[in-house]
Amino acid sequence: SVKEPVKISLNPKAAEDNSSTSSGSVSGGMKKPLSLKMQLAKAKLRQSKNSDINADQPTVDNCWTGFHLCPVTGEQQYIKASAKYFAVSLAGGGGPVAICSVDQPGRFEPGASPILGGHSGNVLDFDWNPFDDSMIATGSEDCSIKIWSIPDDWAPIEYGGNKKSGTTIDESKALVELTGHREKVTLVRFHPTASYVLASTSADLTIKVWDVESGEEISTCDAHGDIIQDFVWDHNGEKIASSCKDKNVRIINPRTGEVTATIEKAHDGSKSVKIYFVGDDSSHLVTVGFNKQSSREIKLWNLNDLSKPMEILKLDSASGAFVPLYDYDTKVLYLAGKGDGNIRYFEIDVE
Repeated sequence: SVKEPVKISLNPKAAEDNSSTSSGSVSGGMKKPLSLKMQLAKAKLRQSKNSDINADQPTVDNCWTGFHLCPVTGEQQYIKASAKYFAVSLAGGGGPVAICSVDQPGRFEPGASPILGGHSGNVLDFDWNPFDDSMIATGSEDCSIKIWSIPDDWAPIEYGGNKKSGTTIDESKALVELTGHREKVTLVRFHPTASYVLASTSADLTIKVWDVESGEEISTCDAHGDIIQDFVWDHNGEKIASSCKDKNVRIINPRTGEVTATIEKAHDGSKSVKIYFVGDDSSHLVTVGFNKQSSREIKLWNLNDLSKPMEILKLDSASGAFVPLYDYDTKVLYLAGKGDGNIRYFEIDVE
């Protein structure tokens, strides 16, 4: 059967929310984000100073259409962008990935538009090098990680929105192949301050750190006893935090793979927990998960005292896991929930 193509827009937008919405959610207009002013003794809820977060409905001319997306679900973010390109995984053999220019919206034509297709299984996650807008790492069901450089003249869609035929980037064009995981690679993350360092996790329950230039493994953390749901670098790349199906959040030394601290039972619920370092010096950690009643909640932790959270904010009873994104410059935390029609945002001021 032929499915209708999926329409994707990189402009921030949201449909009508299918659940109750706080005043700090994006729903097509301009609203002030809620602010959680966190202190060691107490937390104070106040209006944010940021008043210009806007999310207008994009016009048809500013949308990308025609994608037949990969049906495989998981803990990944599904779409990521550099300053030049964005990527989404597609359905089909060879782990196809669509790479499109962020300034050339239009129609993507499956089977005709050029793609990246260098794996033997579906690509489950990918990440752009923060120091090279054309370099992308892909992690696949085939247990491998590959590093690619997108050519300067790459353009699956012409200016004006028409499809453009081209040549697929195949496995022979991979700069580096990283092998060492025994099962499918589920998440990949470039180091935020070292241009050729990458971390990855797999269904083999390990987190590995790689030297991309040499293709060698730097360290392995094998302390997880169940599926790893998320992992992130801190702002300076000195620590890694991970969440696991065993409900524990671990702080890891990426140089050795050693677990240096653990938050036991960070959230009582059984669903996925997502994490993000916050604060100028990554001194705090935000975890987003579910409580015993299956309501979504945010917790803020001080890395100097992980015995209890500094603050807990209960949100709603929707079932989709949140994907957190934190802007270190504006100190705004964005929460995009799977299946939600809105994006919530909060200002976290850690003092």
